[in-house]
Amino acid sequence: MKCHLSHILAIISISFGTLANTTNTSFNLFEALSKSDFSYSRASNFDFDGHISYENFQRLNEPVKRSDFEDWAGFRVNVTGMFGEYDFHHESEARFYINNENQINFSLPQTYLEYRDSRHRLSVGRQLLNWNENEFYWQLDRINYNQGFYLLGEKKEGLTGIQYDYRPHENFKLSFFFSYLNVPALNPSISIENGSVTSNSEWVRGVPERTKFQDESVPLYYVLNMPDLKDIVLKKSLGVRQVTSWNKGNSEFSFYGIYKPENSIRQNAEAFMDESLDKINVIANPIVNHHLVYGAQFKQKLGDLKLVFGFDVNDPNAKIGKDFKVLSFDELKDQDKVFESDFFTIKPSYDKESYFHTTANLNRGNYMASLNYIHLLSENTRASDDFFGDTVKWKRTVGTRLRYYFTDYFNVMGDYKYDLARKDHIVKSEASFTFLSRATVNIGMELIKSPQSNSYWSAYRANDTVYTSLKLLF
Repeated sequence: MKCHLSHILAIISISFGTLANTTNTSFNLFEALSKSDFSYSRASNFDFDGHISYENFQRLNEPVKRSDFEDWAGFRVNVTGMFGEYDFHHESEARFYINNENQINFSLPQTYLEYRDSRHRLSVGRQLLNWNENEFYWQLDRINYNQGFYLLGEKKEGLTGIQYDYRPHENFKLSFFFSYLNVPALNPSISIENGSVTSNSEWVRGVPERTKFQDESVPLYYVLNMPDLKDIVLKKSLGVRQVTSWNKGNSEFSFYGIYKPENSIRQNAEAFMDESLDKINVIANPIVNHHLVYGAQFKQKLGDLKLVFGFDVNDPNAKIGKDFKVLSFDELKDQDKVFESDFFTIKPSYDKESYFHTTANLNRGNYMASLNYIHLLSENTRASDDFFGDTVKWKRTVGTRLRYYFTDYFNVMGDYKYDLARKDHIVKSEASFTFLSRATVNIGMELIKSPQSNSYWSAYRANDTVYTSLKLLF
């Protein structure tokens, strides 16, 4: 691992050195940004759009824990405008559960200020890093956060920080990301109250409620050891990406590396028998662990066909110096309590993951089709029944999608994924109809078949649903 890490750091240092020697304009951008006037008087060309929605879903089977969530209202807004010479972008979304004590999901995918010219682009705020094109289709959350509104949702939330792109030549671009601030994924949220673990997201897999002790079933009582907010938020990130293109931009090769906090807050825990001998106390200890994500992609456009080949690695054991201090893994090994029972296991796992993935996208205007494949190259032993832990989503999976537009107002979509190793079948389909230019009706279904208990999707195989929604556009 040290070899790979040193290569990434060398690329970062060389790139920053080259940037400093070739131009001073980039640093003037930061100075200009700090002196700019962002008052209301400088705002111009602002445009708002979005929708208000109502959605209902019905389960096709009976999960062990059936939630009360069946109806919710949604709100989404997009804002674009300018403050002087700087562009402003904002996107936010909220979901209000109608029959669940007014529970709310809130999402902030992007909010940032941006400056750009022919060579430079500087943005500050929460923004998507489009460094791995295939992470959206496969719902990977190694770089950007999964929004988490839906089990099979592909929407993302960005990272909070500073992104700078430098293009000294039309066929060459360097991108940097830096941040002192970690704003974790906002969904799905999990709370621990009165010994119970709950979530305001209807699809979240629940934790065990009982375990076996001396041949008797004993309830579990959960307690959250709440950390200081600064221990969660004040975390640094550093990333770099290089893109080289040729053949009039139809061919492109890129590689990247980013060292940042993991997208999910880990929940290490310990368990012990209560003094009353009638329950087992489980103390959950949230921690933020850094990881190194790096990879390479090759893209080729052939008319209406776009091919993408990629290789990515996620290493949760990486460390970068004292300035980017992370947990000492010697200490972590002592802190991570191991507890095993017939019902659940507490055994934190820091597995390195590596994937090969490829996709072929065809866009013919009236229809769009894609053929996708992802292959797990590393060995991963963790299982989905671990305490607050999930196994990998995909091992050797083929995915195909087709969206066909009958008219500008009516289209249908079908998506099918099949894991050759685990025999998982995941189906999603939807029909969408727009009328009066301001309203859209969607009808869809999600079906999951997961025969093997060691699969990520086995926890959700009773979550087959049919849903309908009405959206009013503005």
